[in-house]
Amino acid sequence: MFYLTVILSTLVAVGLLHAPFGDAFSVGALLTSLGNSALGVISVIAIDGIVAFIVRRMPEAWFSHEKKLYAVPKREREFLRKTKIGVWKRFVPELGCFTGFHKSHVADPKDPAYIERFLLESNYGAVGHVLGAFLGFLILLLPFCKPLSVGLPIAIVNFVLSMLPTCILRYNTPSLLRLLARAKREAEKKG
Repeated sequence: MFYLTVILSTLVAVGLLHAPFGDAFSVGALLTSLGNSALGVISVIAIDGIVAFIVRRMPEAWFSHEKKLYAVPKREREFLRKTKIGVWKRFVPELGCFTGFHKSHVADPKDPAYIERFLLESNYGAVGHVLGAFLGFLILLLPFCKPLSVGLPIAIVNFVLSMLPTCILRYNTPSLLRLLARAKREAEKKG
């Protein structure tokens, strides 16, 4: 609901704010502006979907939690804490339903294989969201998004909406790694 509200608000705001700056302010100009805004929003959603589709088909080995690329440095952890992420992250929807792996909570905190899968899915998500955030600016090349007053606000909103879940995934990674280490120690004791 959060994303839908932001997307529709962006569409209407861009359409309404852009219409007066057209050649002539009229109902036709307003409809054209709203139509161009809608096409821009649909285009950026399509870009995000294509990016997610491609990223999900990349080899799992590229997204292993053991790769240095996915380590969360101390400065980043401190920055994320300063943003009060623990307070606002519950308002950002988790869309694991599209991948078949929900990341809203750790369902099996004692299973090392599950936690490793959780980390893998988090890394897939972080890469997909970051790529989608930046590639969303490609809509500025589309003819109906040419006026920066149409395409740029849509691309910026897409950037923010993509970076929010990225921050959440990155924020959760150190905790998941500690949980994984604990689960592996417990499994070794039992085995």
